[in-house]
Amino acid sequence: MKRNRLLDNFVVRNLLGLLALLGVHYLADQYAMDQRSGFSKVSPYLYLLLLYGWLIFHNRILFERLFLQGRKGVYFGWLLLLMVLGSFNMNFILHTEFNIAHSLPYLVNFWVYTVTGLGVYIAYRYLHTHQQTESPSPPKPPVLANDSGSFTCIVDGERKTILYADIQYIESLENYLKIIAKPKVFVTRLTMKEAEERLPKRQFVRISRSCIVNVMHITSRGPDSVWIGTDELRIGKVYKRYVAEQFADE
Repeated sequence: MKRNRLLDNFVVRNLLGLLALLGVHYLADQYAMDQRSGFSKVSPYLYLLLLYGWLIFHNRILFERLFLQGRKGVYFGWLLLLMVLGSFNMNFILHTEFNIAHSLPYLVNFWVYTVTGLGVYIAYRYLHTHQQTESPSPPKPPVLANDSGSFTCIVDGERKTILYADIQYIESLENYLKIIAKPKVFVTRLTMKEAEERLPKRQFVRISRSCIVNVMHITSRGPDSVWIGTDELRIGKVYKRYVAEQFADE
């Protein structure tokens, strides 16, 4: 049975999340709303709209593209800077525009919403990955007969021979490559193009500018990612058609 992909759509998923946030706030606010007048009647909902925009930026840009890519120091630096600036800006607007003397509860909500939004995003990613792992893709394309060979490279001045079957995937580190194999990780001075030319075409598929995967180790696959065990490897936008063609005969 095919899984419903509706919630995989970024726009649909976040539109539903925003409507849920506004709906929950309205249920608690509908009585107090009648006591407000003018712009103050709808200002809390404008705040929630801006807050949801911040949550998307934090989760999809800061957390996903910095923290999940291993740049944790940069992530925490930007997060702290933006949270502090956002708190100062919110405090200023509450004092000058709305004459709110005690802004601490609003500032606490800002930080709590940020942490809660991140928690929901992490839970979604975990469940999404878990479902992909439980529903493995169809068998991989047949590999060529000579794919039982090996890959030779220089690691720390020594020549290493790594069986193709042991290589799970390869990541680019500029002019170096990180070869994730069983049970070791090797770093060698090679470019992705050089590695791609030396690897069997049907067994190893390049899915992005910085990643080549061994199809024999792929445990599940989605429209934007492949999974090797618990490692999610993103498919580059310009590689999506190429990757789809590699698996067209499955």
